[in-house]
Amino acid sequence: MNLNIKPIFWRWLPWLIIALGIILRLDQYLFNRSLWLDEAFIAVNFIDKTLWELLQPPLDYSHSIIIPPGFLIMAKLSITLFGNSDFILRLFPFICGVTSLLLFYYMAKAYISNAAVPLALFLFAISNSLIFYSSEFKQYSSDVTITIALFLLVTYIQTHRLTIKRLLLLAILGALAVWFSHPAAFILATIGSYFMLWNGLNRKWQQMIIFAIVSFIWLLSFLVMYFFTMGGGLETSPIGDYLLHLWKSWNTFMPSPFSMEGIQWLYDKYIKMFEYPASLGIFALAAGLFFVGCITLLAHRKGALFLLTVPFVVVLATSYFEKYPFADRMILFLVPAMYLIIAEAVIQIQVKLLSYKSVTVAVQIILFAAVVNYPIYSLQLRQETKPVFEYLQKNVQTTDTLYLYQWVEPAFRYYASNYNFNYNDCHIVTHQQKSDLTREIDYFRSKQGFKPVSVNETQCILGISGNFYQVQPELEKLQNRGRVWFVFSHINEHERSLFLNYLDTKGVRIDDNWQPGASVHLYQL
Repeated sequence: MNLNIKPIFWRWLPWLIIALGIILRLDQYLFNRSLWLDEAFIAVNFIDKTLWELLQPPLDYSHSIIIPPGFLIMAKLSITLFGNSDFILRLFPFICGVTSLLLFYYMAKAYISNAAVPLALFLFAISNSLIFYSSEFKQYSSDVTITIALFLLVTYIQTHRLTIKRLLLLAILGALAVWFSHPAAFILATIGSYFMLWNGLNRKWQQMIIFAIVSFIWLLSFLVMYFFTMGGGLETSPIGDYLLHLWKSWNTFMPSPFSMEGIQWLYDKYIKMFEYPASLGIFALAAGLFFVGCITLLAHRKGALFLLTVPFVVVLATSYFEKYPFADRMILFLVPAMYLIIAEAVIQIQVKLLSYKSVTVAVQIILFAAVVNYPIYSLQLRQETKPVFEYLQKNVQTTDTLYLYQWVEPAFRYYASNYNFNYNDCHIVTHQQKSDLTREIDYFRSKQGFKPVSVNETQCILGISGNFYQVQPELEKLQNRGRVWFVFSHINEHERSLFLNYLDTKGVRIDDNWQPGASVHLYQL
């Protein structure tokens, strides 16, 4: 029996790649790292809040402006059904991460040439960023999934006869999407513009008006969500000024594109986005391939080019008005478009070289291998507070004092009961310093009405600041206190060295326990 292996291989190749992607995501999910600071900010709200309370802005650390209400609903549903744990909190992002793999395969088949599909799918499957965020208790994984689903919805509408039922489906799904993903607004703006322009250019005025009405329904849904659950955005958030300051310091808002500063900013961000969040290897080469892919799509697939690239323009415009940062994980939802366009470029370069058969495969392999960045996801954003708290539980004595560095507080508050600690026994011992910017922890403490107590009245002290020089007077109060455990997380090495070097001059270091991104140190003061 003659068996042609080649067609079978190509038929099963996408599913083998998908299986690889699922294994990588499952491996990261089962790794079960500790919640890091940003995750803990959200997770503590699920300890005792009802669903209704979760949907009433602001959250304890005022992150309602960042977390979509639909994401909160899915997380609350998960822990209601299966109990509260790190695994369960990350269940919805993990499901989205796996689902996005399957959906991306069908998106690739619809938007790029068949030969480019396995390349794009492979980039998607092994992406460091996509693997990592599929197991983070934040909304970025679901942002990607919803983005892909909306692009597939466009394909569905284009390939089926337009009926009232299908238009109603389009309106409802788009209206729901913005409640589950803030970047969905950028994708819907692109889709609405695409359908109205396409029908207008083809003089289909009735259909153009219909899509304008659908787009208005999407906009109305977004505005309701924006004002009633996001509280009106950054301007009305208790920590809005701080987040704006932070994003400005990270240079995430676009200057005027007509200035030299703006042109340099655009160039830098263009190159940078292929390094992160796209997680590609030689990102300058990836940036060049992206440009080639855009030219290719302009020649052969103008509709796909419009849909895949206009969201970049919309986000940049929003960034210019300081409403949304163009940087890092905030633009993770744009990564699928990057992979599709780059994969198309690699294939089209191969097509152009077909007359040189001896080099065409070699060139394709070299180009693709150069932009691939193999998974190193387990090294990212680890703040292993759980082993630190476990070590504390086993070694702390009843007369010991705990000192919690300010940024470790949310994780301690979330995990405390798991290790026989009680967050409610912790106090500040210094008055909150006044500042022009209200950070998340400062906001929560002021909201709860924290009042300082004497160091002799508590055995669990909450650090007043993340800055050593602001905390130093507080540390001096601990002189002659006896055994004190200092717990750190979300702290850079320089800052931790300042703390430890100072404490080394004031007492004797008895014990240390070092973990990735976290540590605890016992001193006799």
